Amino acid sequence: QVFFPYENSFGRTDVEGCCFWGRGALHTKGICNIGKLNYYLGAKAAEDGRPSRYPNVDFCSFPEATCAGSGSREMRWVTSMFEWTERIQNYDDGKDWNYLQKLKDFVDGG
Repeated sequence: QVFFPYENSFGRTDVEGCCFWGRGALHTKGICNIGKLNYYLGAKAAEDGRPSRYPNVDFCSFPEATCAGSGSREMRWVTSMFEWTERIQNYDDGKDWNYLQKLKDFVDGG
């Protein structure tokens, strides 16, 4: 099956950096996030011989799989959990705001 990339708001259709917009419950988007999703959970992981939740899904060439592919109901939440742990839980502004530390402080003080 051959998929063609969707244009972004600048008319780009290349898949370099997986430049697509908003898929799934957290609207996974951006230059890196779709690529990371593919690297850890999609076809790229399988291609590299690593375990893959979706070995036959290339999120870079078909980012719509999160919402329109087979198994997309589960995929919406799995990709959201991936992004939550990748982006939100790892947030650190490099100064004095770190998500995990703030969560710990809240739980310990609450």
